[in-house]
Amino acid sequence: MQLDLSVIIPWCDRPEIKITLKENCRLFNSHELEVIVVNCGGDGALLQTALEESGLRQVRSIELNCNFNKSLALNIGSFMARGERLFFLDTDIVFKEDFLSSAMRVLDDSCFVTIDRVYESQPADRDEDNFLDELTHTLSFVGKGNRRAHVTTNHVRFADGSRSGPGLIVLARDHFVKVDGMNSDLRGVGWEDLDLILRLQFVLSLEQRRSGSALHLSHDDSAKTLGLSRAEADQLNFASCYKNYSAGYLLGTYSDDVATWKERVGIGEQ
Repeated sequence: MQLDLSVIIPWCDRPEIKITLKENCRLFNSHELEVIVVNCGGDGALLQTALEESGLRQVRSIELNCNFNKSLALNIGSFMARGERLFFLDTDIVFKEDFLSSAMRVLDDSCFVTIDRVYESQPADRDEDNFLDELTHTLSFVGKGNRRAHVTTNHVRFADGSRSGPGLIVLARDHFVKVDGMNSDLRGVGWEDLDLILRLQFVLSLEQRRSGSALHLSHDDSAKTLGLSRAEADQLNFASCYKNYSAGYLLGTYSDDVATWKERVGIGEQ
């Protein structure tokens, strides 16, 4: 059965999954969508309990027996998805408003949509004397033939404590496949979402639009993935992607990942 949207969540042993599935249940059940949690090296029993207790009408899991690889999880989740549109969601995100309705209204053949504002559940103390209202980091690329792409790596609004959420993205499945999905050659977690945003612009000339807000469940972000901190992975993965862009290679690894994993994927459905 074809659906309007598939929500894909990469996961590995993050206990927040129990909270976020329950908290987002009302929103998700109000839309014609499915939720797919891709277990990439995590405890299957823990995840199954979270799915059973979620209250979601359409939720299933995909099991990948490997070390955590966010890009691989998103590629395989997208391959198994039944929705015409995809929404990539992190394990620790809760919605206090109906972001999906606003995103689906904005989304068309010329664009993809990312979340405009992400707030922390435990916000840092604000500096009331700070002269600055906002701080934005943006990278712009101009390729041969005046092909252009730019990405905001971070946008902080000091007045309300929010930041940008480029990794929380809604896009057409067809667009995702045309850029060959995510790049699972990247290590750890870092830059993979920005890489997708850049390639959607370079290859398809899509516009990035922003809409809505979400709540991030604050946690210690010092844990390493595959021996790399987030900052280390960001630097390493940016260098790898920059090498690809310089060579004019603007595709991901979706096709290769599907060919490798489609016969090996085990599916659990609730």
